[in-house]
Amino acid sequence: MKVENKVAIVTGGSRGIGKAIAIALAEKGYNVVICSRNINELKKAKEEIENFNVKVLAIKCDVRNYKEVKNLVNKTIEEFGRVDILINNAGIALKKNVIDTSEEEWDNVIDTNLKAPFLLTKEVLPIMIKQKSGCIVNISSGAGKSGFAEFSAYCASKFGLIGFTESLAKEVKNNGIRVYAICPGPVATKMQEEIVGKMYPFIKPFIQKPEDVAKFVIDAIEGKYESGSAIDTY
Repeated sequence: MKVENKVAIVTGGSRGIGKAIAIALAEKGYNVVICSRNINELKKAKEEIENFNVKVLAIKCDVRNYKEVKNLVNKTIEEFGRVDILINNAGIALKKNVIDTSEEEWDNVIDTNLKAPFLLTKEVLPIMIKQKSGCIVNISSGAGKSGFAEFSAYCASKFGLIGFTESLAKEVKNNGIRVYAICPGPVATKMQEEIVGKMYPFIKPFIQKPEDVAKFVIDAIEGKYESGSAIDTY
């Protein structure tokens, strides 16, 4: 399905799963807005996505900061006048036992993985409600369905994101808006490499690629799942 003049925001869109999703959307014809905190990565990703003959905005944004989130959405509206897709992808992981986790570390994970999707959603919902259409996809995790030792903050954030997805889907079901959570297992990304360390080269051939996850996102956007679903990719 090809689209014209529709717009997608992808947080954490400069690398990994986010960039793969942005490329998949561009292939479908969506104009794309990507954001991250790394300007150099944003510039490189923007150039790559532009090869698909769509308009691309690359905006530096800390998704934990409401002012920066508002700026991101405002610039999107100034440029395109609409938001059709929101991909809440930006995320971080922390590998630590609870007893060793500081309050600051806990807050950083929750703010990035759970609070940020709330902030982005809060900003785009009035636009989508006015349009009477839209789709919000939250990138959760298999760790949002099963807890893992040493990943309490990460699991808590991803469990919370599924609950947020299910609640939001019910709130907006009469506004033409669909909401999904995508739940990957291990994926060949920089974050996975940081978690696994020296074993990463050995497991990389056997785990999903970011492009594999992107296919599930496109399926969700195209309505192949029931709104509110938490979709496993593994």
